[in-house]
Amino acid sequence: MTRLDLGTIALRFFTLLMMAFLVFPIAVTLVVAVNPREFILPPNGFTLDWFKAAWSSKTFLRGMGVSLVLGLVAATLANALALPAAMALVRNDFRGKGAVNLVLMSPLLIPTTIFSLALYIWFVRVGYGSGLVPLLVGHTIHVMPYALRILTASLHNLDPSYEEAARNVGAGRTRTLFSITLPVIRTGLISSFALCFILSWNDFPISVFLAPPGWTPLPVELFSYIKFQYDAVAAALAGSLILLSALAMVIIDRLAGLRRVLRS
Repeated sequence: MTRLDLGTIALRFFTLLMMAFLVFPIAVTLVVAVNPREFILPPNGFTLDWFKAAWSSKTFLRGMGVSLVLGLVAATLANALALPAAMALVRNDFRGKGAVNLVLMSPLLIPTTIFSLALYIWFVRVGYGSGLVPLLVGHTIHVMPYALRILTASLHNLDPSYEEAARNVGAGRTRTLFSITLPVIRTGLISSFALCFILSWNDFPISVFLAPPGWTPLPVELFSYIKFQYDAVAAALAGSLILLSALAMVIIDRLAGLRRVLRS
């Protein structure tokens, strides 16, 4: 057996080990969610009572509604802000372009907890503190760099001659944007929106610092529940979210092609 063969086998073994490491917690969560004996393994039966309790909880349903609205608004605002920024960075060369790009991508360089605390302190100093507006601003700033990255890559793959041809036949900038640019980068927009929504939906640090009373997102509600409760309702809710995420991947695959979304 050659050294190359040994290296290939070692790489495949390491890859499988990492995949098992990532999948194992998900598998345990799903098993616990249908286990009548709560957290006692191995399971001794099958039940959907934990799912029923999770989806009948007003607290969790309210948290899902808050996370849904927050994720949709944050993803929409992030992409609306990232698109013109990406177009400016891709289509133009100007002094300080690298610095502007660095500033826009800087939330990725700061640990989320530190970023959340700093944002909270800043809003307190300007007289807001925690509230709906600070929460939306925090989520939007947090996910915007991802939208900027994906849209920048999509625009780099767009042939500028398409836009030039549209302008040559009389289309204005707005008409060119909606008739040429956005349809061509549709896959990037879909993947950017989906990623921003998922990141906002799963965010905990920003939500725990900035969420006002009555607007508590699901991750914070789930964290508060598992601090004081020791049943499998939380596992059932987490299992439901895992299945919904799988469904979302299927929908994205049908709409835009999952391979193209991941490649963009």
